[in-house]
Amino acid sequence: MTLIARTLLVVLILTSLCCWGQSPASASPEPTPKAPTGVTMPEPAKEDKLPSSTLHLTPLEVVTSSEVATGFLGPFVCDDDGNLYLRSESAGVTAIRKLNAKGERVAIYEPGTNPDVKVGLTASFTTTPDGELYALVYPADQISKFVMVFASDGSYRSQIKLDPGFAFFPSALAVFPNGNLLVSGQRYDLTPDRPKLPFTGIFRSDGRLLKELDLEDDNSIHDLGAAHDPKVTLAQVPTSNRAVALSQVASAKDGNLYLMRWLSPAVFYAISPGGEVVRRFVVDSGNRDFKPFAMHISGSRIAVLFYEPQTMVKIMKIVDLEGHELASYDELTENGKPARGMLGLAFACYTQQPERFTFLVTNDKQQILLKQAGAR
Repeated sequence: MTLIARTLLVVLILTSLCCWGQSPASASPEPTPKAPTGVTMPEPAKEDKLPSSTLHLTPLEVVTSSEVATGFLGPFVCDDDGNLYLRSESAGVTAIRKLNAKGERVAIYEPGTNPDVKVGLTASFTTTPDGELYALVYPADQISKFVMVFASDGSYRSQIKLDPGFAFFPSALAVFPNGNLLVSGQRYDLTPDRPKLPFTGIFRSDGRLLKELDLEDDNSIHDLGAAHDPKVTLAQVPTSNRAVALSQVASAKDGNLYLMRWLSPAVFYAISPGGEVVRRFVVDSGNRDFKPFAMHISGSRIAVLFYEPQTMVKIMKIVDLEGHELASYDELTENGKPARGMLGLAFACYTQQPERFTFLVTNDKQQILLKQAGAR
């Protein structure tokens, strides 16, 4: 197997971890992780019990789309107008769909139509306030990585060849207001068969690396990967660190980007357009076995969905941009099942006013359902 083929396989395995959306039973449970060690963060709740919650995530409205899907492959992106951006559930399809709040498809973004790059995989993507979409792609025939830029109507605009000066495997992407890119992922250690190193960099709009960031927890995260701790590694891809590969990043109204490492508690970094880490904080579900599945920012609030892989129980934490907890909601269950209609894990959008959470599921005709939930 060639290096490029192995690279695509690794990305496919890792991104497939985020494709649940139909039913909690459809997700394969992960092995129970050991208690986190070596990462400099506050200790989880001593008894590892969920905090009591008087409010529950409750379905309020369901919109049925004419679009179909058999599942959902993250990331999940939405904009201020309520449009949702969805990658295909099939990893071999490179297109991204844009659905409005009524579930209607209003645009499609196809990186594979670029004649200059043979796209093998569409990975992370993000949108800008003016409606542009930036998609991180892995070519099928070269080690270089590209970002494809599209207008809001889906028309292709340009491409950016990322040039860090070394081979790397980007997995999270966002755009600063000044046009610079924040890209997080992994790079090779001195020997390719050793666990990869965390990498986060600021790139110019032409793809040139401006600055590599030194994030506080990355050394400890790498040590966990080097020890093959099941908390951050899989046997199928022992050289890849899930705490980095499954990172997510989103923009906020303060102009900063917020990068979340896939840890429990989840670790956040607020990064300024100048490339400075202005804040670090953690969001704790209250139970170390719960994983951060998806996060969204609306206004001055961050919503983080946690889930427990064995039971698929969910909890939503709401914090401000400094990490102070504002609210905690769970999903009401009866006999181990959702009591008020299944929400799934495909947490697609969060709005602060009024506070709403959009989840994606499918019906028996494989039509996409947009489930609006609130705290009740």
